Amino acid sequence: MVQETIQAVKDAESKAETILQEASRQAEAVLEKAENEAEAWKEEQIKAAREKADADLTEARTSADQEMERLVKEADKEIAALKELAATKESKAIEAVISQLY
Repeated sequence: MVQETIQAVKDAESKAETILQEASRQAEAVLEKAENEAEAWKEEQIKAAREKADADLTEARTSADQEMERLVKEADKEIAALKELAATKESKAIEAVISQLY
């Protein structure tokens, strides 16, 4: 009977050791899977952030180009108006100079 009890204890210890080893392997597998998933998620987030940054940069460049175009058109209008004003004043200046000469 004592032998049977000792054997039962040894069997229980052996089973417990097997269970602990299996639990340890499972824990390592779960941890490795979690690390892999975390790394994949991080890479996805980095990729998404880069794509958004690229899209934002493209949008900013487009907006800047449009604003530059608008400002150039506005400047061209101002230049044309100043040329027209200068042309009218030029004829008056010529008349004034001629009248001073005669």
